[in-house]
Amino acid sequence: MDKRIFITGDKHGAITPFFGLKEKQDLRDSDIMLITGDAGYVFYDDYKYTIGTLEQLFPGKIAFIDGNHENFDILGTMDEEVWCGGKVHRVSDRIYHLMRGELFEIYGNRFFVFGGARTTESFDREPGKGWWPEDEEPTADEIAYGQMQLEENLHEIDYVISHEAPRLVREFTSRKKHVPEDYVLPDVLDGWYHKASEGQNFKGWFFGHMHIDQEIEPGLMGLHNEVLLLETGQRVKW
Repeated sequence: MDKRIFITGDKHGAITPFFGLKEKQDLRDSDIMLITGDAGYVFYDDYKYTIGTLEQLFPGKIAFIDGNHENFDILGTMDEEVWCGGKVHRVSDRIYHLMRGELFEIYGNRFFVFGGARTTESFDREPGKGWWPEDEEPTADEIAYGQMQLEENLHEIDYVISHEAPRLVREFTSRKKHVPEDYVLPDVLDGWYHKASEGQNFKGWFFGHMHIDQEIEPGLMGLHNEVLLLETGQRVKW
């Protein structure tokens, strides 16, 4: 298996998992690590030092969707380009931010990605300093674009990666995360999940945000600390 895709959940800037992977796994230049948002490696002004460490530890490429705990001011200054068929912000030579609603063809798998979520514990955060409320939640235009992408490519999509979880997930987890009445994204994703699961090639939906490593039902998986080998679903030790 020369072309491997790994996937993991919210890292919030943690480097330890990558130290563990380097020590315990035979990592390759061709490996790709996908992160379901809140990666946290582009957060502080000196983020380039963190990125340099990541590239020393992981020889392949790292691609993350945005969560709600991201420095959108910095991400917004980065060059936008196309990688594997979809729009990205290029963080470095081997690290990419996957933009909302984009489709990516990676090693024969088609991914539909949709980042973003609302921070509900914002009472102790100051806008522009660890919290970017104007950018963290997808806009109506971004949701409309995602809807179009999903419907037009439904039967070509193998996997969906979101940061926020479909609404139904909260019925099966102890960490509910309050959903205000004006917060529509969990319900939107609920509809998208049921639609995506009708796709001819659909294999699974991965989400972050809830800080759980839990299969909600076949085809719907929350990720946090675990690292999975996508092709087999095998948990990878770190």
